[in-house]
Amino acid sequence: MNRHILVTGHMRAGSSLLYSMLQRTLRGFNIPGPEFPARAVIHMPGNTCSRRGYDLFDFDRIVEAAEGRKRLDVIVMLRDPRDILTSFDERLPDDHVCSADRSYFVAAQGGPQQILPGLLETHQRIADIATSDRLPQGVVMLKYEHLVAEPRRVQTLLSGGLELEFTGDFSQYHTREIDSHGPDLAGVRPADAPRVEKWRAPHHRERIIDQFTRFPALHDMVVGLGYEADRGWFDAYIAEGAETGIALGA
Repeated sequence: MNRHILVTGHMRAGSSLLYSMLQRTLRGFNIPGPEFPARAVIHMPGNTCSRRGYDLFDFDRIVEAAEGRKRLDVIVMLRDPRDILTSFDERLPDDHVCSADRSYFVAAQGGPQQILPGLLETHQRIADIATSDRLPQGVVMLKYEHLVAEPRRVQTLLSGGLELEFTGDFSQYHTREIDSHGPDLAGVRPADAPRVEKWRAPHHRERIIDQFTRFPALHDMVVGLGYEADRGWFDAYIAEGAETGIALGA
């Protein structure tokens, strides 16, 4: 049976970067780009691959389209919620791309519209898909931080776990190539450099305090994804803010 691989997941979590890596290295798959709905690709002959973050919300119809036609494998990109909430787009100089409750749709033409699901709704949809019985082989969860820090290891895991064959090396991607995937991926460090958490930059402090105060469910998300052991980081963050003059709710 032919196959279809769907790359999806959190907004601003590196799905476009992974997709470009697959386009350059994955053997035996038709991989159009840069972004197509899975249901527009899945009917193509042979093995196919597509990328679209909000295909999460079209999951049931994608499964139905693949049934009896292709084996469907889903790779879900994840990222530290704090980095997602503080990510930016040069086309949105006065606001953040993604918030806990809603996100922007930025079209090639026309003004940005805040009409897309937010981080919490998206993450809940990921959880629903991960626990669904519609994919017997399960779902591959891949963290953005792991992809940029250990690209070769991630490629090896995908090769073994999904029975894929590659002709190139993920680790051949250098900084200039990663920079081409948008302003929020710019400045990625080499694989042997320590991770820099962008959300810790002082100018993001008010944003982090606001989002985690108004949407407490974000705490469960950060802990559930393994980025923190508990909410103690936030209490320390509040204390640091008070010392620098940024009060809660400022």
